[in-house]
Amino acid sequence: MASASLIAFILPENFLIGAIGSTIFGIIGIILLILGYFAFDIVTPKLDVPAELTKGNVSVGIVVASLLLAIAYIVGNVLQ
Repeated sequence: MASASLIAFILPENFLIGAIGSTIFGIIGIILLILGYFAFDIVTPKLDVPAELTKGNVSVGIVVASLLLAIAYIVGNVLQ
């Protein structure tokens, strides 16, 4: 016989609530990631990231990628 907590976990209402919560936190995480990128762009006014990426500057691409990964890691842990 299944326990009450297992039955409560299987019910579709709880799944829907969990899916909605995950979606909301995912959207919040994406918004915070974008805000973090814009904060980086404001802090480094001499670096024109889109222009450097268009020129093919790989080092700027690595910096931006690592910045986004770091922000995503921090936001993911904060939202947990």
